[in-house]
Amino acid sequence: MSQEQSSWQDDLSDHPAREYITYIIAGAISLGLVGWLLGMVLSLPWILFVGLGLGAVLGAYIAWRHLVDHRRSQGKSDPS
Repeated sequence: MSQEQSSWQDDLSDHPAREYITYIIAGAISLGLVGWLLGMVLSLPWILFVGLGLGAVLGAYIAWRHLVDHRRSQGKSDPS
């Protein structure tokens, strides 16, 4: 089981661009949906675009933090 998890983590570190894109798209979709719903309720259609932009920015931030934490944990586990 630990071998499967190690393989999965190595796969993530090999493709950081794919990880960034996934987080950005997921953030844009999530907050875009919230913006769309708020826009429908408040009759302000421009909130959709605010949600999409904010979601993309927050997705990029989360991806960056994930990469920094991953590199930090790799540095601690490396004895040399």
